[in-house]
Amino acid sequence: MAGDLNLGTERSHPTNLLRWWHQYQAQMLNQETDFIRNGLLQEIIALRRRLEIDCQAQSQSEVDCEAHLAAINRFYALVEDFCDRLQSPYLQESLPLALQHVIQPWQDRLNLNLELPSVWSLEQVEHTRLLVLLVKTLLQQLLEAEELPQTLTLSLEEQGNVKCLTLSADYATLRPPSFWPSLRRSLSPFLQTFQLFTQGDCQEVVQPDSLSLKLSWAIPVLADS
Repeated sequence: MAGDLNLGTERSHPTNLLRWWHQYQAQMLNQETDFIRNGLLQEIIALRRRLEIDCQAQSQSEVDCEAHLAAINRFYALVEDFCDRLQSPYLQESLPLALQHVIQPWQDRLNLNLELPSVWSLEQVEHTRLLVLLVKTLLQQLLEAEELPQTLTLSLEEQGNVKCLTLSADYATLRPPSFWPSLRRSLSPFLQTFQLFTQGDCQEVVQPDSLSLKLSWAIPVLADS
């Protein structure tokens, strides 16, 4: 439960307070999305099944039944999409799965190439949520620009005891001088919070026709039990 989150005696430190707040928000949001997935969506499935059974027993109403079933299916899809937009179902399971799930609305439109590992050690929930929101913001900014990238790649990898997330974009033409500063302003709060939480590093390589953003952070060393 989100209300049970505890950072012990170190909670008074500003960084720990901020981390606790992000954890609290993530857990609360997870409880709400679980309620929708395990409650409302299951009720819709049960309603659809009852309607299917009734329709089979009343063949003379076949046309009306098809219309009602189609309406229920549309409603289910809308609620499911809302739930996924609220929070990825993979947020607390795997960073690669959460990223793969959340970028779906942008993948085809941006011709996004993913290089994500099938195995990834567990992240703290606030790290995953922060990185997912950063990627969503960046992709939306790229989509809304006047020209889409010619190539776009998002990758995750582990190098020794360091994890890295990299997004690289290449353009067919030169970008306007205002494009990169505007993008930086949108990403700056995410990047600063990332550095605060992880003590990680942000490397940005900007050229007139390309951009590479690389975030790296150390894998936490588990204390001996």
